[in-house]
Amino acid sequence: MKKTLLILVLAALLLAGGAAALLLTAKTSNAEPLRLDLPEGTDYRALCDSLDAPLPFRLMARALSLDSHVRPGSYVVEPHMQQLALVRKLRNGQQDPIRLTIGKFRTPQQLNEYLNKKLMHDDFDVPLDSFHLVLQDTYEFYWTVSPEQFMQRMEDEYNRFWTTEVGPQGELRCDLLELSDNGNARLETMILASIVDEETNNNAEKPLIASVYINRLERGMPLQADPTVKYAVGDFTLKRILNKHLAVESPFNTYLHAGLPPAPICLPSKASIDAVINAKETNYLYFCASDKMDGTHRFAATLAEHNRNAARFHAALNARGIR
Repeated sequence: MKKTLLILVLAALLLAGGAAALLLTAKTSNAEPLRLDLPEGTDYRALCDSLDAPLPFRLMARALSLDSHVRPGSYVVEPHMQQLALVRKLRNGQQDPIRLTIGKFRTPQQLNEYLNKKLMHDDFDVPLDSFHLVLQDTYEFYWTVSPEQFMQRMEDEYNRFWTTEVGPQGELRCDLLELSDNGNARLETMILASIVDEETNNNAEKPLIASVYINRLERGMPLQADPTVKYAVGDFTLKRILNKHLAVESPFNTYLHAGLPPAPICLPSKASIDAVINAKETNYLYFCASDKMDGTHRFAATLAEHNRNAARFHAALNARGIR
């Protein structure tokens, strides 16, 4: 009798040990990495539903109190990840960062809409006077980053860019340009760089285009930059700028108002910022798109020469039926 009882106890222990081993070594079924986003307020049942969680996950989740400690965040479930490791990761809130690519947004509203879609919070509100702090680049953020944390990171990146990438000599060149009389050389550079960025994607031409605008500013001439008119009108798809567009009243319309507009008309690329800082020394005062329609421009030092270039370009537009 004692021998039989001992055998039964040993069998029970072996079964329990085997079950425990199976529990501890159970793995997820996904063959590819799986991104799991858990918004604020996600409850345990919703978490299990989103994972289609099997019994081993549920048992270990309860044992480690995940059922009462679901932390918001974005987590990567690795292929065939051990369920125990996944439970611990979620229980401890060990988020995986997401890559956030910030491109050439033209308005704070466009940027805010993008951030609201990409990140957990939906109340991003980057103001116009802070828009220039945001640099085009790809960043890593935790999905739960708050609007305040985001802007602090952008300000830190902005200051690092100017002190490290631009450096003292670059800042000195910006100061010497004296693009306006407001005394904020960094902001002035960002504003002019945004205009250059909207004028062309051709990085080789950007220092020439920057030189045209710098020459105009030095002579007290209006910039007469077509991209600022598009911004003032609010239509960035315009192919031709007409007189009715030039007459739109806005501080961003550089046909009506001298000097730089009050803020950037887009988030400029670093190549455009560099083009302003290291603008070519030329006598050019005018440029227009080439009649070759290949994205390049024709530059001119005199109005007569510019008018000839412009006539060729408008003839090319007419020939293509672009209105």
